[in-house]
Amino acid sequence: FLTLLLCCMNSSLSDNSQDLGFAHVNTSFPALSSISVCVRVQWDPEWNEVSTVFSYAAPVFTNEFQLRGQADVHARILLALIVHGKHLPYKAWFPNDGAWHHVCVTWQRSSSRWAIFVDGDRSDTSSDVDSSRDIYGDGILILGQDQDSFGGNFTEPFFGNITDLNVWNSSLETQHVRALNACSSSGQGALFTWSLDQIRRHAVVTEVLG
Repeated sequence: FLTLLLCCMNSSLSDNSQDLGFAHVNTSFPALSSISVCVRVQWDPEWNEVSTVFSYAAPVFTNEFQLRGQADVHARILLALIVHGKHLPYKAWFPNDGAWHHVCVTWQRSSSRWAIFVDGDRSDTSSDVDSSRDIYGDGILILGQDQDSFGGNFTEPFFGNITDLNVWNSSLETQHVRALNACSSSGQGALFTWSLDQIRRHAVVTEVLG
């Protein structure tokens, strides 16, 4: 488990999302016929609004691929994926307990299938998204904010800690996700591997030791 954590929490809980933390992943993304994004999150249990874990926006379409979550009345964080602008249902979840949770999302054009894995287990999956095209390339991947325009106009901030973000240009299988959840290698070559040197952070975002 990596001990460097990316904190996207602002103690002021300001209503102005522009002032809240975000991190820009400094890598170039090709057009993607398959994608997997895995990350470890520690949710602030006092924050109840819709929160964006990551958002990938392309120059021609902003809501290309996104993971968001929201607390419910049953002490859960519900997760939902956005693919090609389609907001999929809030069904996958983990307890709103302030603990670390491992989340992976996958999508594959050839099968139209997407999935959300929580702590190594498949929590939600279906094939009800547009598979007529790849995910656009040359996009921007932002941690902790929704992009209402390409690389800006941030909304729906995330409050908590984020670490261990990795991106693949393939759709990981359950055994790969379980290995990652157990802090082992997936055995699959990643498009982006977690490195703070490759992440540009807003001034309010801090690194903390875990």
